[in-house]
Amino acid sequence: MQKSLGGAFLVVGTTIGAGMLSLPLITAACGLLVSIILVIISWSVMYFTAIRLIHVCSSQPLGVNFTTLIKEQMPKSLQAIFTLIYLLLLYALMAAYTTQGASLVNLVSQAELPIISVDAIVFVIIFGLVILSTRLSDYVNRSFVSVKLVFYVLCVVSMLFVLKWANMFKMPLSFYALVFAWPTLLPSFGFQNIIPVLYEYQKGDVKAVKRSVFIGSSVVLVIYIIWLIVCLTILPQTGIHSYETIFKNGNTLTALINAIKEATQSVMINTFLSVFINISIITSFICVGLSLYHYIKDTFKRFGIEINKIIGFLLTFIPPFIFTVFYPKGFILALQYAAIFAVIIFVFTPIYLDKDHRKKVINWYPLILGSLVIVAQILNLLGISVPF
Repeated sequence: MQKSLGGAFLVVGTTIGAGMLSLPLITAACGLLVSIILVIISWSVMYFTAIRLIHVCSSQPLGVNFTTLIKEQMPKSLQAIFTLIYLLLLYALMAAYTTQGASLVNLVSQAELPIISVDAIVFVIIFGLVILSTRLSDYVNRSFVSVKLVFYVLCVVSMLFVLKWANMFKMPLSFYALVFAWPTLLPSFGFQNIIPVLYEYQKGDVKAVKRSVFIGSSVVLVIYIIWLIVCLTILPQTGIHSYETIFKNGNTLTALINAIKEATQSVMINTFLSVFINISIITSFICVGLSLYHYIKDTFKRFGIEINKIIGFLLTFIPPFIFTVFYPKGFILALQYAAIFAVIIFVFTPIYLDKDHRKKVINWYPLILGSLVIVAQILNLLGISVPF
């Protein structure tokens, strides 16, 4: 049981990151009750595909990883597509976190005329260089995660005293609100890449792995629901200092902090919220950056090419930097692109790999919902589904 709990913490640590911060921004127009229903459906899809991936691992020796599974069970043409999409997923996440990181630097510097390129470079240099040392990145990340959890609790507790309970019963403003919210929710439960690690950690005990996944993902679900309750109840959908005004101001985390600050007039809440959000951005930036850096090096190694740390660093951070320069308020936009790639990697791929159950009727549930994510996200990117 102790290892099951340890595995559950790995799932929680892998899943909860800066993506959680976007939940109220993308679901506000749906209202609290519908938002919670959408989050539960998203969890069920990702939990289903996680079980499929556990079944795939059960036929493999200890030490197998996600890349190995792909290499053994996919033709080379699909392997190339998977590699590209996985890189795009990580780059999209890095782009989201870099845009917010640049905003953090601007907040700290308090420059009257912010230069987004300079802010992004400063953020990348300070926290990007950490990934070049696995030990240092692990130490920094653990320290920040501990502080993040403390401030999450402080945020929730302090916000409970100023909630506007009437906001709790708001319903969707339109059908487009659902289309806008649904796609980005599903990848917020993306922990499938750590399942091979859990399989090795539990020494091939499939029941223990399933227990860890259920406990860990359920804890994440509860944390997400609590976060939605406090955030969607503290601000109204429309009006002054509302999610509508946040959306019109770029739908950024900075706009969310400012709106809550104005609505509550609480310095304490503003401080707790600012620290929690900014530390979440930093931890997610380090974790995803580390994953991307090593995946890039491994990809080159598969072609017999060894790249040094400088080349690896540049390939990791230049694309997100370019995105940040052109889309300084692109936090939600980057997550929208990430959602499409996440569905292919974390929904379609586990079902494809599980050959024993590939043709089962029950697979239609995640396949249909995953496909709807892609369709809805395309509508979002085309600007067709505007929630407010």
